[in-house]
Amino acid sequence: MLKTLITILLVILSAASNAQAGPSKSIIDTSTETVGRQMLTSTDNKAPKVPFKFSLGLSKYRDMCSNCHGKWGDGTEQGPPLMHPFYKPSHHADSAFYRAALKGVKAHHWKFGNMPPVAGASSKDVDRILPFIRWLQQEKKVY
Repeated sequence: MLKTLITILLVILSAASNAQAGPSKSIIDTSTETVGRQMLTSTDNKAPKVPFKFSLGLSKYRDMCSNCHGKWGDGTEQGPPLMHPFYKPSHHADSAFYRAALKGVKAHHWKFGNMPPVAGASSKDVDRILPFIRWLQQEKKVY
């Protein structure tokens, strides 16, 4: 009886885990945007292995950015994907990230509205977050 209960419990836990690990897709449809017509979706359904040197940046990104820009930068209903070519260094230099986080920016590519300054963010926070974002962009072949 105990062995049967344990087996059932393991099956339930496994099913719940698989349900939560479903495909990671951006919910942003750019088909109505004049700046691009591609669907933004993550082609990699598993989390990348983040090198230790970016772990503090990942932590700060999760605390300060991921609610709007998504767990892995793929965007949400509240904010655009940072894994889009608009945000590669040749289009949005590092200074644009500092300006956005510290001073806010007016909407210019997306219809999410203006980005307010990130509450509590400092230049030192962006110093940690930005290398993580650039690394993740390279991992996802944005540039």
